[in-house]
Amino acid sequence: MKPALKIAIVAGGYLLAFILASAAVALHAALSSESGAQASGGMSAFGDLILFLTVFGAVGLVPTGAALFFLLPKKRMPNQLSEPTLASGTAPAGQDPHRR
Repeated sequence: MKPALKIAIVAGGYLLAFILASAAVALHAALSSESGAQASGGMSAFGDLILFLTVFGAVGLVPTGAALFFLLPKKRMPNQLSEPTLASGTAPAGQDPHRR
């Protein structure tokens, strides 16, 4: 897959997340009563902000996962597959690590 296509997929995913979050806020504004929004406009705006961030964050997980998948190397070196305990420098049980 070409790098330009990968970038387009990730950018399109974030654009879709933005559109869906904006639609959720517009739908919420259309369904809510205006008397409550006029009485406390700042609280209403903050609630719309939280709704936008929640929807954008949830839908934005998909393009973020795609970006991480595209950045993950396909081939791993043999030393990356080894056990972490082998590289930690610990001696096997029953041996003194300071004794030579």
